[in-house]
Amino acid sequence: MGRNKASSSSDKQFAVKIYTTALDYDYQFPWKSPTISRWTGSGFVIEGNKIITNAHVAGGSTFVEVELANDSIKYAAKLMAVNHECDLAMLEVEDESFWQKAKSLEIGETPTQLQKIAVHGFPIGGEGYCITTGKVSRIENDWYAHGEQMLLSTQVSAPINPGNSGGAAVDKENKVVGVVHQSLTRGQNIGYMIPANILKHFIEQVRTNNMGFPSLNLDIQKMENRFLREKYGMKEHQTGIVIRSIPPMSCVKDKLQEDDVILKLNDHYVNNDGTVNLESITRVDYRYLINSSKLGDEMVFTVLREGKKCCVKVDLTDTFDSTHTMISRTHGQPPSYCIIAGSVVVQPVSKNLQTDWGRSYTNQVKKHKNEQILVINTLLKNRYSQGYEGLAGEIIDSVNGVEVHTMQELVKAVTENTQKNHLIETRSGKQLVIPKLSIVEANELLRAYDIEHDCSADLKTTSEADTLLAELTHHYIRPLQFSESGDSQLPIAASSTVSMRENSGYRCL
Repeated sequence: MGRNKASSSSDKQFAVKIYTTALDYDYQFPWKSPTISRWTGSGFVIEGNKIITNAHVAGGSTFVEVELANDSIKYAAKLMAVNHECDLAMLEVEDESFWQKAKSLEIGETPTQLQKIAVHGFPIGGEGYCITTGKVSRIENDWYAHGEQMLLSTQVSAPINPGNSGGAAVDKENKVVGVVHQSLTRGQNIGYMIPANILKHFIEQVRTNNMGFPSLNLDIQKMENRFLREKYGMKEHQTGIVIRSIPPMSCVKDKLQEDDVILKLNDHYVNNDGTVNLESITRVDYRYLINSSKLGDEMVFTVLREGKKCCVKVDLTDTFDSTHTMISRTHGQPPSYCIIAGSVVVQPVSKNLQTDWGRSYTNQVKKHKNEQILVINTLLKNRYSQGYEGLAGEIIDSVNGVEVHTMQELVKAVTENTQKNHLIETRSGKQLVIPKLSIVEANELLRAYDIEHDCSADLKTTSEADTLLAELTHHYIRPLQFSESGDSQLPIAASSTVSMRENSGYRCL
């Protein structure tokens, strides 16, 4: 069962071209229907009848098709798993005829510096299968543009272009040593691949249903200055980094302390510049030891506390985002929003919102479980919101005298209000007073802006039947239109052939 192994790089039936259809949501106007986008990318077959590609190629898809190199048939594929942090996704194909033709690749080891590699995929410049060659230039913790996180990355000299994303980088034994995922826009022939050990980590996450990469999100300071080391009582032979702050919701909050000097992580000494020396990588940021572990793993911290050395055991249960308020970037997911009294549009701050809106917020540490940053997206101008236009972008602290930390708490504070007006207070001390309106009155205001719902589906507190009844009672004369699927028809955007996204000079391919 599928199960042929590719014997050489000329045996192309492990290489897969991926055709993705996805929904794009506008977080600046969260009530709008999504548009449809299309692009292509690359992938490859591994043992177990699975296809590997990038998360930014298939992770937010509504429909995916795959086509083997030198084949003319597109097969429907199913998204089995995705991890946006490491920019990897896994696909399945149910059609048995696909696997009768496919050949799998074995996953090797993370390559060493100057090792030769061959990149396989379907980049722009033609429709067919393409192979480029190069060498590994650098191995270090680096920025993943799609996941917006720091993970181990491998820089390569092989020419890679948009459309190469998700393609296999193989060694001379035809084993996968990396997955192509991005390039540097400020240079020539500077491409990056996700190394084999991150790919193995992802596959193990899928197998054990333990998704994510541990991260402690500590604020640390390097100890490169000898006078600073003397202040903390470090001996001549000792090296390390000092903890400046720990997030309140961190798993190490009651174990590590501010001003602890981290000397060792497990058996690895920490250098004064925050790196550790490893046999396979030589020198890498200390956070690699943490995020290369599995969620729930135990790590031993050797620290210098008030001049005394002690060992602290920590279970690594935090992820990159578990201790901070800003919502990670989502793909193919509708935005969460609530419109108070047909006038005030409120959203939680997410990386999607920041990008679409063009505003920037500090990613604060959580003080409460599931805490979010709630902001006024916009004021729908009407007779009740007049004069509040300049308050768009304000962070909300309380609604009707109740502190709100999540969108669910905000909706509850609105729906349970028994007063004549809603009172919204912002972090900067501003106040908005909006009359409490009935569903029918609020819907009248929303119809002026062609807005169908006063909140996103994840926040609905009244049934669709109740809303429909209220509208009919008020002689709502717009014709009711139903389809067999119950879904509204979506506008179609201009289709694209490749996925191209930019972040801090790095571009997903």
